[in-house]
Amino acid sequence: ITISNALQAMQELEFDDHNDEADWQPAYEVYIMEQGIPLPGVSSQPLQDAVQELERLVLPFVQEAFKCKECFPCTAFVRRYLKNERLFIPAHFDVTAFSTIILPLSPAANYTGGFFVQPKAHMNSRAFVHLDQGDVAVHDFTLNHGIDVREGGRFSLVVWVSETRAACRGSSTPWHADRALRGDIVAQHILGMMYGQGNGAPQDDARALEWTLMAARGGLANAQFSAGTMYMEGRGADANETAAHYWYSKAAAQGDASAQMIMARMYAEGIGT
Repeated sequence: ITISNALQAMQELEFDDHNDEADWQPAYEVYIMEQGIPLPGVSSQPLQDAVQELERLVLPFVQEAFKCKECFPCTAFVRRYLKNERLFIPAHFDVTAFSTIILPLSPAANYTGGFFVQPKAHMNSRAFVHLDQGDVAVHDFTLNHGIDVREGGRFSLVVWVSETRAACRGSSTPWHADRALRGDIVAQHILGMMYGQGNGAPQDDARALEWTLMAARGGLANAQFSAGTMYMEGRGADANETAAHYWYSKAAAQGDASAQMIMARMYAEGIGT
């Protein structure tokens, strides 16, 4: 009943087509909770009930699984994936969440594809996770994941969990810096993104490149691609086509399709070689 009511309430919302940070394409999502507080005018009672049920039933698991006794549900939003709107989100990391809870509101029979994980750069490592209506998926910020709805339509409720209430209320993500300093290459990459975008950290291209290079040297293909782009565009350091070529080649060797396409063009045009 909770899920059916939430789905009906979601379908009555006016969806925002602002750009998604994962690929800067229209998101078709509606935020219903920020800083742990339901947003007036959009967070109807059925949607609040669904979030509260996730907090009651799933948050204890999150706290135990990720060893965060103070984990706090911070942000919640609903998304739709429909033909002629948005059906795909490329593999990415959730930058502002310590942990993510995903509740599909649509029956699995309504679509093919859906939520996938991609542990390596090459899309051949992509694996779809079967989620039926009422199932729940939980992951932390180190999981490379995305959405690919091949047919039909999909509706979902997502809750981003912060490591602490204070971090949520302060719109901060201190866990990235903590883990980056301990050598976590995903955290280093995310910290680089945050400095580069000025999202959750002061905009600073030099610091962005510094952290990105740490993750790239650690072997993270996403960071290697980003390092190549930063050197190509002269962000954080003087433009350096040779360095760009080097890092793009590292990402390409791991199967990153975008890096492979760029390498083909660089070889064809004699850039950085």
